[in-house]
Amino acid sequence: MKPLLVITELEQLKSISDPFRIQLLSLMADGPKTGQMLADTLALPRAKVHYHLNQLLSHNIITIHHTEEKNSIIQKFYQPAARKIIPSANIFNFNHTDQQAAPAVYNIKMNNVDYENFSKLLSDKEQRKISKKETATADEYAVYVLNI
Repeated sequence: MKPLLVITELEQLKSISDPFRIQLLSLMADGPKTGQMLADTLALPRAKVHYHLNQLLSHNIITIHHTEEKNSIIQKFYQPAARKIIPSANIFNFNHTDQQAAPAVYNIKMNNVDYENFSKLLSDKEQRKISKKETATADEYAVYVLNI
């Protein structure tokens, strides 16, 4: 398993943006699972789980960890392709000079101390939200920080 997968294609992003597929990825995070194992855990038909696994596999979001033969049936064990999956900053082809095309995209230059403080602030807010078990609201924004 790679440490990081950067999503560079819009089709990859679409395939992973489904909440059910994110749930499947989280179930595979602790170890490789078969489609049947996932279906049993979720109490869903195996065909539904396999459809979504095939979508993730075709977009290289998951990989086949290994196969085993059981009662003349080949079982595939799936795992996420990487420990962390993030979208590329260029996936939407924003033109940073054209403010009409991307009015909410900002380039901010900061020194290392400010960057560390900003990163800690974001992390603290995320941890507070997780500890309170808050759900997302419509007025929240995504923040992507790239240390260049």
